[in-house]
Amino acid sequence: MDEIQKKPSQATIKVCVHKDCLLRGSEDVYNNLKEGLTKEEALVLKVDTCFSYCEEGPNIALNDNILKGVRPFAAVEQVRTELDNPSCKADGLGSRSLAELDDVLDGIENL
Repeated sequence: MDEIQKKPSQATIKVCVHKDCLLRGSEDVYNNLKEGLTKEEALVLKVDTCFSYCEEGPNIALNDNILKGVRPFAAVEQVRTELDNPSCKADGLGSRSLAELDDVLDGIENL
């Protein structure tokens, strides 16, 4: 039986340019990703939506999984590594930290 090679799909990368990430260099991260990745590899977008990890920025969402503390000089390599071997991410768009979930559960118990 012939094994079918699946063509990798284009990734979507959202670079946070909200004030805290911007101060930490997200504009340079964005520029390096735009210049270093092909259109086939990724669609790179600027977003002004905070990913809630400001103190760990600059942050990007790679296919909705958050990568924190991305450095401009390593951004392209980090994204390619993640695309080649995706890690299991606990933080994604719409996710909450464990502390926040504990607070939610505490609130439910008090109902």
